[in-house]
Amino acid sequence: MSYLASLTYPDTTKVYTLAQLESIKDTTDFIANGGVCVEVHGNNDDSERRGFGGRIWDEQSWIILSMCSMDTPDLAARIYDARDALVVPFQTHAELGGGIYNLFHAQFKPNSGRFLHVMRNGQFMRAHSIELITRQEWTVQIPPGVIS
Repeated sequence: MSYLASLTYPDTTKVYTLAQLESIKDTTDFIANGGVCVEVHGNNDDSERRGFGGRIWDEQSWIILSMCSMDTPDLAARIYDARDALVVPFQTHAELGGGIYNLFHAQFKPNSGRFLHVMRNGQFMRAHSIELITRQEWTVQIPPGVIS
C-alpha cells in the first residue's frame, strides 16, 4: 500500500488521497475537491513447486480500483490522470521498488483495465479497475525441504 500511497504526478502532487487494502468504508472525504482514492483487493492466488531444492513460486493477482467524484465532468476526468500515474511506474518497474517479500515480477494482466462507475455511500463515482499479477519466490528450509 505504501507504493500506491507514494505515487505522484509529475508536479509531485500525490495521486491518491488514500490508498487502502480492501474496501474504504466512507469515500466521501477522500474524493472531495478532486481527490482520488484507491482500494486493492486480492483476486487470485496460486503456489507452485519449481524444480528441485525446495523452490516455491507464489503468484497472486490483485484488483486495483481507483475512484473519484463525478459531480462535474472535470472531476470525473481526473480518473484518466490517475490511471496514467498508476500504469507508468508499474510498467516501468517489474519489482515494485525492489525486494518486497521476494517479489521478482509484477505486471498488469493484459486487457484487464476498465473504466466504470461504482456506487459507494449512496453515490456513483467514476472508477478505473485493473488487475495486477505478482510473482514471488521463496525456498523451503532444508532440512527438511520438500517432504515426499
